[in-house]
Amino acid sequence: MSREIRCPNCGAPHVLHNPGLAMLVCEYCNQAVWWDEERVLAAGLRSVLPEGFTRLYRGASGSLKGSRFTVLGRVRYAFPSGFWDEWYVELPDGTGAWLTEDNHELCLEHAVDFDVPEFGTFKRLKRMDLVFAVEEEGEAECIGVEGQLPFTMELGERYRYVDGSSMDGLHSLGIEYDGPRPSVFVGDWLAHEDVQLDDEGEDW
Repeated sequence: MSREIRCPNCGAPHVLHNPGLAMLVCEYCNQAVWWDEERVLAAGLRSVLPEGFTRLYRGASGSLKGSRFTVLGRVRYAFPSGFWDEWYVELPDGTGAWLTEDNHELCLEHAVDFDVPEFGTFKRLKRMDLVFAVEEEGEAECIGVEGQLPFTMELGERYRYVDGSSMDGLHSLGIEYDGPRPSVFVGDWLAHEDVQLDDEGEDW
């Protein structure tokens, strides 16, 4: 069931079609807004993210490996040698997934539920029939948010992370030590033709 909320800062209406969403950034005033069953609250202004050299943008729609998708939101994280974007996308059944973009390479990631060792204590990790090798460990900082997301996020939030890749190079592993229990994501690297946008820019 759709729900309409109004930005506490500027009063602009926003229609929420996905009940799994937890916050949005108002496209009119850049106010971060979150809600619960009783209240709609303002959480502060957010940085305005430039589009950058990327195929994706908030509101983009198209085909992802033959399945329809729509981009709802984005989070940008900085780390010592640069930044990466995580695009939150909605699939036809209403579920969400993440498209991680780093250096113009896209990976489709889904959350998985299994225990992982403490940060900095391992170099390999086995998940069912896949063995992942750790490629990078570090600390990330949220430097920008836009659109609609399934969780609340504050500018300046930091967490430690581990990135890895399967031994055949086809799958990714992302671990975010962002709470009492780390968030774990396993993904598939995408070829250019795996993502087809309805409104593809001329540069692509």
